[in-house]
Amino acid sequence: MPTEQRQADVFPATMNSWIDGRLLDGVRGRQEVNRHVMDVYAWPLKVYFMGTRDRWLGEPDDVVQGFFASRLSKSEFFHNWRASGLRLRHWLINGFCFYLKELRRAKKRALPNTSSYSDPEDDDPGPRDAFDRAYIVSLVREALKRTQALCEQEGLVSHFEVFARHFYHGQAYGDFAKELGVDAARAAVMARTARTKFQSTLRGMINRDGTGADVDEEIRTLLEGA
Repeated sequence: MPTEQRQADVFPATMNSWIDGRLLDGVRGRQEVNRHVMDVYAWPLKVYFMGTRDRWLGEPDDVVQGFFASRLSKSEFFHNWRASGLRLRHWLINGFCFYLKELRRAKKRALPNTSSYSDPEDDDPGPRDAFDRAYIVSLVREALKRTQALCEQEGLVSHFEVFARHFYHGQAYGDFAKELGVDAARAAVMARTARTKFQSTLRGMINRDGTGADVDEEIRTLLEGA
């Protein structure tokens, strides 16, 4: 699959990202970056894999973990990503496609009777569209988890609960505020506090993907695509 080269994806030369900062922390920082990548991208990559004709290569979990073990262990992996000018998710999906080709070649060498399996069509948009949708869901779920942990650290557990019940589950403030010992107006204020933290967390995570400055526009674009 050809590497996507999009001028809009080129990073500002002065961008000092979270990933760059963590990589300067040595082994511990690199482990933190790798965990972030696996937390956010493991499920979208599995969704992509299950939408291709490569499913015969193995179990989705095993294939994705094999990809991470192969690529994230390389010291130059993130340097090469930066040099590519791609968003991280595009860099990962391109790398995953190359990894699947490597697996196909290895399988065919080991099992000649698999020659009937043809390479999937590289221009099939279906798996990539599914990957993009899964990426959004994974991103929001991870942002919610991190916001919840942040609220717990700051003693704002009730604030997060109000936020989740109203914005995520669609419940009206008046339907549950009394359970928490507050009125609907106070619940709305609490929800806004947690929502601000969630939005900040989500923006930070999208920035790690190498978006550039206009994160709000990127969020709108991603949600429209999903």
